[in-house]
Amino acid sequence: MRYANFCDVGRTSVNIGDYLQFLAIAYLYEQMGIQERDIHYIGLRDIIDYDGEDIVLPINFSINNCIINGKIAISPRITPVFLAVLLPTLDSYLDIDRFLQDEHNHAYFLRYAPIGCRDEVSYHYFKRHGIPAYINGCLTAVFPKCKEPADGSVIFADAPKSVLPWIPTQILDSDVLFTTQQYVFHEDEIKDYKNLFRFVKSKYEFYQKKARLIITSRLHVALPCTAFGIPVVLVKDKVDTRFSFIEKYIPIYNREHYQNINWFPAVPDIEPIKKKLINFAIERIKAAEAAAVCANNGSLLTSLFEAREKRLNYEDPHVVTHKNAYRFEEYAEKYWKNKNGETIRYALWGASTNNADYWKNLIETKFPNAKLTAVFDRHRKEQLLGLPISSPDTLKDMDDICVIVCAVGATGDALALFQELGLDKSRYCIVADCFVTQDDIRR
Repeated sequence: MRYANFCDVGRTSVNIGDYLQFLAIAYLYEQMGIQERDIHYIGLRDIIDYDGEDIVLPINFSINNCIINGKIAISPRITPVFLAVLLPTLDSYLDIDRFLQDEHNHAYFLRYAPIGCRDEVSYHYFKRHGIPAYINGCLTAVFPKCKEPADGSVIFADAPKSVLPWIPTQILDSDVLFTTQQYVFHEDEIKDYKNLFRFVKSKYEFYQKKARLIITSRLHVALPCTAFGIPVVLVKDKVDTRFSFIEKYIPIYNREHYQNINWFPAVPDIEPIKKKLINFAIERIKAAEAAAVCANNGSLLTSLFEAREKRLNYEDPHVVTHKNAYRFEEYAEKYWKNKNGETIRYALWGASTNNADYWKNLIETKFPNAKLTAVFDRHRKEQLLGLPISSPDTLKDMDDICVIVCAVGATGDALALFQELGLDKSRYCIVADCFVTQDDIRR
């Protein structure tokens, strides 16, 4: 039986932190003395139909791609090692309790238990259904410490614009750099995982070499950079359950706590936790089918993560990621409220199958005079909500349309186009997360 790892996330528009989760497994293999040439790489979209040699595949990623018609459908040639499973992302399209009650699914998880969970919500789901589980947090905490506090830049990595008024002048006037975790790749780049892995590694080397402080809303910036030894301020307007475990390492500030941010944090000593995570993950990989051997260490990790100060009430991840209704409601209250029955023509930019119906129903329920007129996206060409998806550049020929920007990856492009076209703020609303840029600091 051969060891395996994932090599892509199955889509071209991604947060590159997803790939870092695969590099964390590669790092564990390196600690085990396994050579790169001896690792079998498999695409996320191939996990169901895989028919090669038998492989052991650690999974510290969402299991959405492992499910068909509500059932786990991992190839029988794969022995999974569930190290950091995330269940709340499933609830956008299936009932998690019913999913775990299913006879096939329940037996499958029991066979490969204990199930390592990234967050407490996932852990409690499994425990409620009698499936041995433990809290592991995210494995991107395992990377070695390689940086002592030193001179460098303050790096804004997808920091929310709403935190800008709270940032001290001392930081804004220092050497600041701006970057993003959101990229669009070509299909060929996804297939060539070695080049893609090199790109991701170079991005995290940039953080290691350049940062004296990082301000971010991204889990897969905050956690690995903490592991590297870099001070991090983790800020996010709304915080969902996927982030809950990270309070064991560093504070996380939501919009209600921005006034309390410690802008000059120390780097916590996470080396003892890191050692436990590495040792237990390796133990589980080596004993992939001997789950009973691992039960005690799993309980110790769970106790470790549960023994923390829990400051926030965490929200549903699908709502936080795809359904930020409050942003639209604030915009509509200001610009649409007094339309007095006149037709409001609007477009959705970057809507997906996850949230298109949600936004259309929300908008047209609150404003029956609103009419969806166009759907914009630079990277898709099919139809959505009965309309052909068109390029956002066609907006220049639409004088009276309001644009609702739904995708994080579209926000920068959208703001640049709106500025180029001279669109008044009443003509657009960005409901996706919007991040601090160099232009914000200059102003």
